[in-house]
Order: sequence, then C-alpha cells, then structure tokens
Amino acid sequence: MFFVANKMKSKIYRAILGLFLLAVSPSGFAENGPKLVCEVPVYQFGRTNQAAVVTHVFMIRNEGDTTFVAGMPRTTCGCTKARISKRMIGPGETAELTAVFTAARQSGEQKKTIHLLPYGSDVPAMTFHMEGFVEPNAESHYKERDL
Repeated sequence: MFFVANKMKSKIYRAILGLFLLAVSPSGFAENGPKLVCEVPVYQFGRTNQAAVVTHVFMIRNEGDTTFVAGMPRTTCGCTKARISKRMIGPGETAELTAVFTAARQSGEQKKTIHLLPYGSDVPAMTFHMEGFVEPNAESHYKERDL
C-alpha cells in the first residue's frame, strides 16, 4: 500500500513539474516576452546655458507578458547620468528612468542618448534622448583660453 501511494505522488509531482516547465519555457504560454513602452522617449529641453543641470524623468511601462530585468542604463557622454527606479519591471508595471544632463563645458546643439539595457546584454531594449541648445557663457571662453 505504501509503495502504491508513493508511486501515485511521484506521478502527480511529475505532472505538476511538467506543467510548470511548459508554462515558463520559451515554447510555453509566455511567448511574447517583455515589451517596454515610453510615450515620449525624446525630451526637448529648449535653450539653456552652461550653468544648467537639466533633469528629466522618462516613464517606462512593460506591456509584455514577462518581467523585464534591467541592467544599468548607459549614456553616450560623461555629462549625462541616468538611473532606473527599479530593476524588475513586471507585466503592466511602470518604472522611472531619471536622466541628468550637466551643461557645463557644452555649447551649441546637444543630443544626449541614454540606452536601457536588459541585464546581461549589450543590446539596448530602449533608447532615450535629451535634446536642446546650450548657449556658451561669455566668461567660460576666457577661462578656457587661459588654460
């Protein structure tokens, strides 16, 4: 009797495990994966001067059916920093990507790029931009010339 009960438990356990693996496998129910959406991925900050520090928050939503695991955001310039509010963005959840552009030593048209990468990958999941014009300060020209 004991042997029959254990054999039955074993079959039930294998059936439950098989259903679980089917549900989480690429060929199971979760076929689409994460899908990140940002209504406004480009922020136009207009005209500013070299003393400015421009901050913007991009709102990101996962419209997919699995969790997006974010890596560290990457920027294309040392004058721009970015951070994400949470690393795990589940289906239907939102997160904030905060970008900070420091205009010091910059002048003219600016287009700063921020890439949000999936954890463990170098391929961007999303790209964001901060764009505008930085007017040079009159005294900054003299300081640069004197160096």
